[in-house]
Amino acid sequence: MRILTKTSLYYLLVSVVVFFVGGFGYYKIMQVEIYDEVDDQLFTDKENILAYIRQNNRLPNVTSGISEAILVKQVTDASPVLEAISDTLLYSAYDEEHIPYRRLTFTTQQNGKYYQYTILKSLMDFDDLFESTVLAMTWIFLMLLLGLAFVNYYVNKHTWRHFYDTLGKIKRYSLARHDPLKLRPSNTTEFQELNEVLQSMTDKIHSDYLNLKEFTENVSHEIQTPLAIVNSKLELFMQTGNLTPPQARMLEEMHTSVSRLARLNKSLILLTRIENREFRENEEVPLHELIEKQLEQLQEMVDMHGLTLLPPQLEPVFVHMNRGLAEVLLSNLLLNAIRHNQEGGTIEVTLTPAQCCIRNTGEAPQGSAEQLFGRFMSGSNNAGSLGIGLALVSRICAMYQMTPTYTYTDGVHSICIRFNTASSSK
Repeated sequence: MRILTKTSLYYLLVSVVVFFVGGFGYYKIMQVEIYDEVDDQLFTDKENILAYIRQNNRLPNVTSGISEAILVKQVTDASPVLEAISDTLLYSAYDEEHIPYRRLTFTTQQNGKYYQYTILKSLMDFDDLFESTVLAMTWIFLMLLLGLAFVNYYVNKHTWRHFYDTLGKIKRYSLARHDPLKLRPSNTTEFQELNEVLQSMTDKIHSDYLNLKEFTENVSHEIQTPLAIVNSKLELFMQTGNLTPPQARMLEEMHTSVSRLARLNKSLILLTRIENREFRENEEVPLHELIEKQLEQLQEMVDMHGLTLLPPQLEPVFVHMNRGLAEVLLSNLLLNAIRHNQEGGTIEVTLTPAQCCIRNTGEAPQGSAEQLFGRFMSGSNNAGSLGIGLALVSRICAMYQMTPTYTYTDGVHSICIRFNTASSSK
């Protein structure tokens, strides 16, 4: 929920609560004032009646009407009502409804006899006044509420325009494009401070990114050349015929370690480039064709390890991604299935528009499934494993919103890549 909407809802909630609380308080105050006024009139009428009796030594004439009535009746002195005030409803044939009245009952003595007077005052006029007042207040509140909502929304929208402009530029900002972040100046102190902090932070991040990128490129270039020279010298040295068995074994171990270091360097450089989002050339890649091609290239390695490649079940699937990264993804998955297999084991590859699964036999993994996708983590003690292949797979999947999953059941490893429905097509 946007902050403007949330702020408006808070204003609306507070206004409604204040209106109902204030309206209830106003109703109670009006009721008390109306009742006090009517009660004063009733007691005034009582005093007038008692004064008339004292002056004329007789009862006054009883009058009644729609809005007022004075009733009198003779009572015994067993339990006279000295004075009582209450509410009552009387039916009006004229209005065809019950009308609220305020009633004052008292007893007085005249010529040795007791008479009970009941004075009634209509509350209809006061109720009409109250209803009109409440209706007027309701309309005023609604207009005030709409006015506040309108003013609050447009004033806040105008005030926060610099914030949303900054937010939009941050969303579009990319280190790989090497474009400095240019933010619009704001006359609001907080937004201007935010812009200055973001400007300084992105400039520092951009500088660090360029330094790291330059360092990575230099390392990649400087390390590959001596590694290639050392590797070639070792190969030449191993081809000489006057080596003793211990020397040959040492040279072979050195050659293996240097080759491993070269592959590790290439993998780390590739992983860094993926994390820096340097692969932006995307196209519709036919995964089924890439898998068939890589299976043909790896067939010799499969035979060398004594494995059986089951007939692949491939449906035509196209994924929108970088072709080079797609080849790296599939290559790492297939090499992982070969290296972490067992003698006489099998490899099975299936491809559907929903996912690509590669299954292979092998020993139970060491560690949890989540750890296998971490950097320098390996599921076995295979000396040829760099422990970085599945980390590359994980980073490529994250880049294209794919989901890698791993399971091990009944001696079979299964790694599946679930495609993003928006990027895959059949």
